[in-house]
Amino acid sequence: MQPTYTIGDYLLDRLVDCGIDRLFGVPGDYNLQFLDSVIAQQSLGWVGCANELNAAYAADGYARIKGAGALLTTYGVGELSALNGVAGSYAEHVPVLHIVGAPCTGAQQRGELLHHTLGDGDFSHFSRMSEHITCSQAVLAAGNACHEIDRVLSEMLTQHRPGYLMLPADVAKAKATPPAHRLLIHTLPADENQLAGFREHAERMLRSSRRVSLLADFLAQRYGLQNALREWVAKVPVAYATMLMGKGLFDEQQPGFVGTYSGIASAEDTRDAIESADTIICVGTRFTDTITAGFTQHLPQEKTIEVQPSPFGLAIAGLAGYRWKRRWMS
Repeated sequence: MQPTYTIGDYLLDRLVDCGIDRLFGVPGDYNLQFLDSVIAQQSLGWVGCANELNAAYAADGYARIKGAGALLTTYGVGELSALNGVAGSYAEHVPVLHIVGAPCTGAQQRGELLHHTLGDGDFSHFSRMSEHITCSQAVLAAGNACHEIDRVLSEMLTQHRPGYLMLPADVAKAKATPPAHRLLIHTLPADENQLAGFREHAERMLRSSRRVSLLADFLAQRYGLQNALREWVAKVPVAYATMLMGKGLFDEQQPGFVGTYSGIASAEDTRDAIESADTIICVGTRFTDTITAGFTQHLPQEKTIEVQPSPFGLAIAGLAGYRWKRRWMS
């Protein structure tokens, strides 16, 4: 007899859709039934870890290489142990799905005083904690699980930050219908008028510039611009550098690469090549204290074209309101 297809199976199929072929985590009594589905999934392997924090960091490292990752913990004590790693993924724009095996729906509704809880019948304490370090969250129920799984994964991949799913044990084994199509990733279209305004402003700045420099950092890697940037600097004679978190973004043996920029801590030639340009193009940069030697960067706003991945992403000399567009680099 054909085994019943479950919500747990649906979730695993969606992980595979996202290119995830490893699930990191630690077994616990509230995720054991879901783990049966994990072990049976031929396209995804289980990687048991020594503790939940290790699992979170392992999933983070995996996601940096593969594009997305996932970890599984048990409710309460397990998920709390993983929060430091998940918070790091949030801070550095790494899409990691945190799946939490939780007590059955009925037990939660009755407010039973179960182990791994705070003993007050409130099962939302820990999911509320995760709201601050994930971009999307859902507490799954049999009636909404497939839709919510798709929503959280789509938002996680779009925003390049962690997502959170609470998976009660009874929901994990509830019947589901296999997905009829691949996961749809919804992105907001760019405002063509604003994009045209950006291009006009950028072209005006570049036409009047004798020297142009390019400074890129880790967000260019997170949003898949590495190849586009490498092709661009190979064709355009421009001095370019990375910041410390963007190491590896460029082939540092190529002409035009001037080093690693970190404000006054930069090599003199690097600092001069970047800061003395008439126009400085900053792509995916975050000027934090540790990578600018205490905010010592000298990049005047009026000389800067900024390309940033945010709802108000493309900012040129204070002109905001443009979304990240890969095609701009071409």
